[in-house]
Amino acid sequence: MDKKQGSGKKVHAKGAAPADSAIASDNLPALIAGEGAIPAVVSDPSDLPSTLADPNGTIPVVAAALPDDGTGTDLDIKAPEIERSLDRAKENLLAYIGERSPNFNRDLIQRAIDFTMIAHKNQFRKSGMPYAEHPFEVAKLLADLNMDTVTIAAGLLHDVVEDTGHSTQEIKSIFGEEVAFLVEAVTKISAIKSKSRADQQAETFRKMLISMAKDIRVIMIKFADRLHNMRTLTYMQEERKKAIAAETMEVYAPLAHRFGLAKIKWELEDLAFKHLNSDAYKNLVKKVVEKRQEREDYIRSILGPVKEHLRKAELQGKVFGRPKHLYSIWQKMQTRQCSFEDIYDLYALRIIVNSVGDCYAVLGLVHSIWTPLQSRFKDYIATPKSNMYQSLHTTLIGPGGKPIEIQIRTEEMDLIAEQGIAAHWGYKEGVSPRTLGKENKWLTQFLEWQQDLTDSHEFMEYFRGDLVSGEIYVFTPTGDLIQLPKGATALDFAFALHSAIGLHCIGAKVDGNVVPLHRELKTGERLEILKSDSQRPSKDWLSVVTTTKAKSAIRRWMRTEEIAHSIQLGKEMLEREFRQAHIPPNIEKDLKPFSEKFQVKDWESLWEKIGHGEITLGAISTFVQELNPNRKKPSVLDRLTFKRPPKSENSVLVSGMQNMLIRYATCCHPVPGDKILGYVTRGRGVSIHRANCPEGMLLMKDQDRIIPVQWKTEAGQQFEVVVEIAGRDRPDLLRDITDVFSKSRINVQRASIVTVRDQVRNRFRILVSDLDQLDKTMTQLRKLKGIASVSRRQSGT
Repeated sequence: MDKKQGSGKKVHAKGAAPADSAIASDNLPALIAGEGAIPAVVSDPSDLPSTLADPNGTIPVVAAALPDDGTGTDLDIKAPEIERSLDRAKENLLAYIGERSPNFNRDLIQRAIDFTMIAHKNQFRKSGMPYAEHPFEVAKLLADLNMDTVTIAAGLLHDVVEDTGHSTQEIKSIFGEEVAFLVEAVTKISAIKSKSRADQQAETFRKMLISMAKDIRVIMIKFADRLHNMRTLTYMQEERKKAIAAETMEVYAPLAHRFGLAKIKWELEDLAFKHLNSDAYKNLVKKVVEKRQEREDYIRSILGPVKEHLRKAELQGKVFGRPKHLYSIWQKMQTRQCSFEDIYDLYALRIIVNSVGDCYAVLGLVHSIWTPLQSRFKDYIATPKSNMYQSLHTTLIGPGGKPIEIQIRTEEMDLIAEQGIAAHWGYKEGVSPRTLGKENKWLTQFLEWQQDLTDSHEFMEYFRGDLVSGEIYVFTPTGDLIQLPKGATALDFAFALHSAIGLHCIGAKVDGNVVPLHRELKTGERLEILKSDSQRPSKDWLSVVTTTKAKSAIRRWMRTEEIAHSIQLGKEMLEREFRQAHIPPNIEKDLKPFSEKFQVKDWESLWEKIGHGEITLGAISTFVQELNPNRKKPSVLDRLTFKRPPKSENSVLVSGMQNMLIRYATCCHPVPGDKILGYVTRGRGVSIHRANCPEGMLLMKDQDRIIPVQWKTEAGQQFEVVVEIAGRDRPDLLRDITDVFSKSRINVQRASIVTVRDQVRNRFRILVSDLDQLDKTMTQLRKLKGIASVSRRQSGT
């Protein structure tokens, strides 16, 4: 939604007049299109689109075409002329919609047009065009997508609430609840002044996704809006152009792919490419034009044989060259690190037949004409893509040894491939756009996961990551097909099966071989997940998984565990304060004073806030003391101390004092004998780190919270340590390792066993009494046959 130029009576126009977007879209270069013919590519690729307005009634530009002499000219805008132009454009728009939807609700559309013209009366776009031109073109695009009258009306009104003084309630009272819902859904969130532009963008996308689940027509309006804005992006300032183009490439084009809108995706990518890398774009267009005749001749040479074989086999079908778009060519050049001249797979055909059976018959036919490349065959009919795309893809070695890409599909598949979800509900009788939003698997899953993403930046990171195109297909041990994004790991596969399986996953087998959890998967592989009820996720897993489902499940589990821990810790801390202050039982049970002071509704909320540090230990201690005003206020260290039963005394002395609230850092697992330091946390007592722990060293910057600590151990106490053992795999190696632990009287809490070919890397979480016992055990482990290294890990398994 472009910003208006303003409502003044003068417009500054420099250079060529702006294009009518409908004509301009036809000028986007396609390498191959039509039945063997290639459309002319514009001779001046530096300013695409660059034609004058449609003489058949599209709103004419206010300023005439001027030579780009760098001077510019101020031209008077004549209001009556603009009104006449808008009236003509209105009639032509009604006719345009009528041609595509003869039974449309003319009254609703006419009222929406009139309302839009009045609402945007004194507004102009950066190009100098009356602002009404934009919603008119959005309406045309929606008509081209065979949208219903309600959607087209909402497209006409989509900027009214955001850019004029009219409200959603006003839209609802005039046009009905459906239209008002769609208009509100596509209106940007901009009223929250305290949020940054990035935060507002994230919340706008979140709002859009939630609305899409209720009614998929929301995204169709957004696509039409963005496509027309991209077609007329030339008139924006350079910095703004690049920002909009980058957002289009990162969000809107991948989102169009998600919903199967191939034509919209291609055009958005080409237009964004033009503004993000204009030099590469111009150079590529020039090369495409130069090679045009050569490609045209080659396509004609392969069309004939295909048509002749279809005729002899009595198979009916349409055969034509299919477009190869600029951005897709440029991507291949970047991926393969080659020049345009070295890209040979620019020749592509599409064959449209009557039935699925005919698709496979034609596949065999073309394979009999030219030699197929087996590695380039894809059956998306048997295994449709997640965006409903279906087709057979094959690559053949054609005349002159040049690769030919061929797509074979039915009429219905072709329409769905081009128009995606918009075509889908047209083919399914009784399926509404509202039902489609709820049935879209990707959308419903993402909406479920986004509830866990309260941070706007985190939401956008997940959203962009989840839109990345490319899919792989892997199998369960029983042969069930699982679809995952490219780059997915074995751990992603475990979570794709079920969150519970992922949370307890300890390893995986790919085609019978044990692989690490971070192993990237490939299409066709068969996976088996190894799990243990004692396994628990760690933060490290977030860097291993790529899917939003896996990341969301891990974060949700960690948050739940953290809440449970905070509640338990907060309860213990409050009970200790009650004991130290000698608070009577009747006051201990009274929640009311705490509710009024700390705005909590129940005891668990209070305990969680204390344990998490939202209510500091000092604040809760002071408040409890106030309940017994005769007691002397304790010092900070006093507030951290509490009486424990004799058998549970801490193994660390803090500043020469006993009975402190102590936590042993899980990042380094200190044991008696290690040099240690103490750090006073917010609400969680004193955290004990090894002196050489990287996290502990970072904490040293806050010297006010560092306190002297020393070991004070008792017989029978044990401490967690993580040991990593690497070496060459052999029979009985695991038995020998566990024998060493057993002879050293060490208990193993958890183990992670990873074998890749003949190499083994195992981690064991063990309990030791002190550093001396640990060192002796590690020495014995190093003596085992095949062991290359034994080390103590900083973090857990």
